[in-house]
Amino acid sequence: MNIIDAHPHIYSGDRQKYPTIDDPWNPGEPATAEDLKSKMDDAGVDRAVFIQTSTFYGHDNRYVMDSTRRHSEWATGVVTLSPDNPQHIEVLENAVSNYSVRGLRGTTDQNGKIGSSNVKRLWTKARDLGIVVNCMVMDDLDRVSEIEALANHLDNLRIVIDHCFMLNTFRKTEETLIALERLSKLPNIHAKLTSGTHGSARVYPHEDMHGPLKRVIEAFTPDRCVWGSNFPNALWSKGTSYAQNLSLFTEELGLSQPEQQAILGGTAERLWFS
Repeated sequence: MNIIDAHPHIYSGDRQKYPTIDDPWNPGEPATAEDLKSKMDDAGVDRAVFIQTSTFYGHDNRYVMDSTRRHSEWATGVVTLSPDNPQHIEVLENAVSNYSVRGLRGTTDQNGKIGSSNVKRLWTKARDLGIVVNCMVMDDLDRVSEIEALANHLDNLRIVIDHCFMLNTFRKTEETLIALERLSKLPNIHAKLTSGTHGSARVYPHEDMHGPLKRVIEAFTPDRCVWGSNFPNALWSKGTSYAQNLSLFTEELGLSQPEQQAILGGTAERLWFS
């Protein structure tokens, strides 16, 4: 089975070449692109979609871009840019044209909105470049109607809801699931199923998250769901290892083989590698 990790973050060990923001969130384990590849090889994961880690580099995407170009035989990248910086349109064009980047992390503008003209301008450029937007608004469900409007306006833009609005079992669970079910009715919106570990109040195998994850899968269908590891797992997975993040889907959720093939590889292949 072809397996693609749609959500690892990577961190360079060279802080001179790739300086961090003030007070960065350190990964807690070796987390270069090469360290990730070692974890992938051990777990049987074939390819990866590097996600810019703004809690470490802000809007400086050079490490993700350089790593994407260097490892283009097994990886692509998603950059995080500011909708309020007009120059970032050119940064996005450069990242796609010259660094093999295939995604934009779509964040809110300076006023916390996702439906503003600045956001629409950046997302429209992503659409024109033929790449995917990973919509990242944390758990701000007030943005759902704005996402819905953008998805309708840019109906040929492929959108992925990062972390399923931080879906968890201890806060706003039902409201989040209702919001996801609402968005699932739009065929160009997809779900990233990375909340199985950090959304759980229990240790692996995170039984409390099985029901919510299956409900998301039922709403979107496996053909619009993707798996991601949340690497580095020392920071983002509450002690659940890289291999366990994968085995949650291969062993614990009771997914059929066709469901696994779509969620663990097929959907991501179409989104970022086709």
